[in-house]
Amino acid sequence: MIITDEAKLRVECVDVLPEEVDSLRVTLEGELEYSYEMGRPGIGLAAPQIGINKRMAIVRLTSEHGNVYNVDLVNCKIAQGFSEDIFDNEGCLSFPGVYKRTKRYSEIYVVDNVVEPHSFIATGLFGVCIQHELDHWKGLLLPDLSID
Repeated sequence: MIITDEAKLRVECVDVLPEEVDSLRVTLEGELEYSYEMGRPGIGLAAPQIGINKRMAIVRLTSEHGNVYNVDLVNCKIAQGFSEDIFDNEGCLSFPGVYKRTKRYSEIYVVDNVVEPHSFIATGLFGVCIQHELDHWKGLLLPDLSID
């Protein structure tokens, strides 16, 4: 079940062990799929959103042009961000029905991902989603990032 209690989401996460990756991926995918079935579609989910204080998240995004961006994020970090921009209507499964205006990088360079791809560049909505999910690992939440 996805946590909606802000106090429970304000956690600092620890690294995922290699032997935990596969089972945690299955759990996150199941929760994201269940949320979608319940009429709350999302494109990403971080482990702390389901009460697991580990540095793992998934992104499952199909763009309007049909491009598919599926990535597992494990213990990685953003090495560099480029071109800050305003992103309208950022949402979060932990804050149903809430959409905020945020400032995010238009392009990011992700490194040290435990699983493939180990490093990559993400742009647009894909990049925004990754920034959002990695913020969960630090207990940073959508209300904290709002510029409204």
